[in-house]
Amino acid sequence: MSEKDIALEIRNVAKNYGNIKALRDISLTVHKGEIHALLGENGAGKSTLIKIISGEISSTEGTVVVNGKKLTTFHPTVSRSMGVAVVHQELSVFENMTVYENIFPYTEGKKAFVPKKKLIQEAQKSIERFGLNISPTEKVSNLTASAQQMVEILRALSENANIILLDEPTSGLNAKETEALMRILRQLREEGISIIYISHRIAEIVQISDCVSVLRDGCYMGTFVNDESLTEHMLISHMVGRDFEKSIYAKKVSAIKDDTPVAFEVQGFTSKKGIEDVSFSVRKGEILGVVGLEGSGTAELSRMLFGLQSREKGEIYFEGNKIPHINPTEMIRHGIMYLSNNRKDMGLYFNMSIMDNVVTPSLNSMTSGGLLSEHKMQDHTLEFVNEFSIVLDSIYDKPGSMSGGNQQKAMLSVCLGVHPKVMIINEPTRGIDVGAKLEILQFLDKLAKEGCTILCFSSDLPEIITLSDRVLIMNSGKNAGIIECDEISETSIMHLAVMDMKERAAWNENS
Repeated sequence: MSEKDIALEIRNVAKNYGNIKALRDISLTVHKGEIHALLGENGAGKSTLIKIISGEISSTEGTVVVNGKKLTTFHPTVSRSMGVAVVHQELSVFENMTVYENIFPYTEGKKAFVPKKKLIQEAQKSIERFGLNISPTEKVSNLTASAQQMVEILRALSENANIILLDEPTSGLNAKETEALMRILRQLREEGISIIYISHRIAEIVQISDCVSVLRDGCYMGTFVNDESLTEHMLISHMVGRDFEKSIYAKKVSAIKDDTPVAFEVQGFTSKKGIEDVSFSVRKGEILGVVGLEGSGTAELSRMLFGLQSREKGEIYFEGNKIPHINPTEMIRHGIMYLSNNRKDMGLYFNMSIMDNVVTPSLNSMTSGGLLSEHKMQDHTLEFVNEFSIVLDSIYDKPGSMSGGNQQKAMLSVCLGVHPKVMIINEPTRGIDVGAKLEILQFLDKLAKEGCTILCFSSDLPEIITLSDRVLIMNSGKNAGIIECDEISETSIMHLAVMDMKERAAWNENS
């Protein structure tokens, strides 16, 4: 290909943070109309490289060339003006604003006034271009996570971006939504737009990418054309630097017996909108997977179980006793902890140190003579740093200095600090590389064998099949059924997840 076909060039780029070398002499090329995957373990340097390209941080050494022009000033406005747009894993939509206001957020302050009617019309054209079922005047807070993500992509396109950086775009999507996103990305590729695609889902990368660049420990390991010879096994081996098993997933053989006592029971959980009469029980040491398509009520249910979202009626019994007040303070007092799927907004305190985050739920045990003991706090934090091999410079650093995977491990440390009897977990391995994912899956299994009861809400079906003794499927806000361990499969799960929807759609067509 000629230079005219090149959208982005990274030439000998390095990034240092003091003595830490986050990137070392990275050089790679992205062509126009190409889906270029970026693969590597947490801490490999992917996010650092994305931040340099998008102008969020500057490189220590090297050159970035965008559409034939050298990036001389590292600032998001400059990169955006050169045709670069980024959609981060943690979405940055304006939830209190409408869809059209999110798609065109930079119109205010421009010299040429654009009428509201014109913006709505242009937003509608963008929405129709991809066959999306979204109203331009709808508040973004009312949209599903997948729809919010599409609004971010439409915003990027409204800025005439021809290079779009996608960081873990499917981490919160189910299979149906992921396929819809893949269709849209292929359409963008056909229109000549270049996409840099970061994901830890190797099968997804093989499915969608034209080529894959691998980073390891801040170093460039090579770019591999995605042809018939490229396999998941090869990519993982390049990524981790050693031969790695083909799959971290294996169907679970449950050891939970019928006479195992029930630890956590939910009766008749109902909300004013969304959840209808959901009941189930979980035995001590059991892992109950909870699955559903977007809009099925899984997210609402997980929050209701911890008292983060109000319910109209319903009760929770812990070890046979009714919990009188369902709120976070009361749940923690009973030894019930909650892991959010949103590290940025609900998972960690980003303005506090890593140590302060980890010890927050355990402060009562961190005192000496009535005062907080720095020594106890340090020991408590370092115990989990070592347990999960959390990569950090100092426990006094803030979470923003860590990779997404290490942030996820820190969140898990926060929960485990109180030695919970029950854990309600959302997307436990979201945004985590294959090695760290295996660590966490094995740890959760070990935790359950030690007697901790786990409710695992996840959109990753292989993960659910690997972890779960039973699986509860949500459909349209209801408990559509519970599948026993021997019968758990992607087919059996999806059958219950979509069955009623299909029947309802057929009935609507014939009525």
